[in-house]
Amino acid sequence: MLGFGRRRNSGIRMIDSTAIDELVDWMNDGARPGGNARQLIEGVGRRLVGAGLPIGRFAIFVATLHPNVAGRRFLWTPEDGMKMTEGGIDLYSRDEYVRNPLPTVTSKQVTIRRRLTNPAMISDYPILGELVAEGFTDYVAQPLVFTTGETHAATWSTRHEGGWSDDAITVFERVRRPLARLVEAYLLRLNAASIISAYVGRNSGEQILQGRIHRGDGEEIDAAILFTDLIGFATLSNTRTGPELVTLLNDAFDIMVPPVEAHGGEILKFLGDGFFAIFPHGRKVTLAQAVKAASETVREAETKLAAAAIGGLVGFRSAIHAGRFHYGNIGGANRLDFTAIGQPVNYAARLLAAASDLDLTRVASAVTAEHLCMPPRVVGEVAFKGFEGPQTIYAY
Repeated sequence: MLGFGRRRNSGIRMIDSTAIDELVDWMNDGARPGGNARQLIEGVGRRLVGAGLPIGRFAIFVATLHPNVAGRRFLWTPEDGMKMTEGGIDLYSRDEYVRNPLPTVTSKQVTIRRRLTNPAMISDYPILGELVAEGFTDYVAQPLVFTTGETHAATWSTRHEGGWSDDAITVFERVRRPLARLVEAYLLRLNAASIISAYVGRNSGEQILQGRIHRGDGEEIDAAILFTDLIGFATLSNTRTGPELVTLLNDAFDIMVPPVEAHGGEILKFLGDGFFAIFPHGRKVTLAQAVKAASETVREAETKLAAAAIGGLVGFRSAIHAGRFHYGNIGGANRLDFTAIGQPVNYAARLLAAASDLDLTRVASAVTAEHLCMPPRVVGEVAFKGFEGPQTIYAY
């Protein structure tokens, strides 16, 4: 049995070496069934506490590949379990990170320990004062070195009067490498999901990660379809530089995209100065609800864009249709695209073009008109290429 340093006769619980052996075996075996961060981190934390380590706070910090998130912290305490927080893309320039031992731990791959009861030992990292204020007495930050050399970090804090014993430090060093392997496997999955979802959409990304990666894989789905573009962008594109146009588009999409996601939709494609989104319906969502969600998205995006500074340069045009279409992979050789193909998609694209020709900002098809969030009105009939007869155009 391991003990807490030289304090074996002080009544302090000894470290159960058998429990530590079992923990390391569990970690080396993949921490099954730890399929997510919560199961992994709570499993490690509770097993270590159960083995006799007086852990008051255990945290893992990882850098992530995500459009809006630079890093995540997974914080575990015996009282509250695990909580995850995210740091924005400016994280690494903020005091909460810079004034922290983690930059040194990850860049130099070194372990840093600070006895928090000694003021001289925390002066180089002022952020440790927060731990002192919470009653912690000892702190250890370890590098989690991945097989690629990429380095993240784990920290261990205690409120125990005597701080960490030598035996406790030995246990942390023993679990550090298997912990790094587990975190690496988790982060690979997390980054893959984030990257795929960023480029093909949330639901599409989930299907790809579930194995739908062969040409032709997909399904027939029912959805409301939203096509959009920016009024006035073509003129701007002839007078602005490429970087200026990219900034303009990003500013516009920052306003236009969140309402899509807030109303249950998914962006499938960015199409130059616009996008193509779907609002699926089926067992839990009706056609009427999907169309209403799409039209409410339009109204909200319009309002926010008009109120923003960029609203003085561009406007928002949209077209809503609905139908059943193929949702899946198409492509050739080793290059595939996860997208939507079918007559309803083509119709929605023609509808947006008609809105431009008629100088309208908000149009819908006959299929969706009765379900819009506002009463529609007929504004004309237009012939669509590939479709028989004139098509009735509704505005709202």
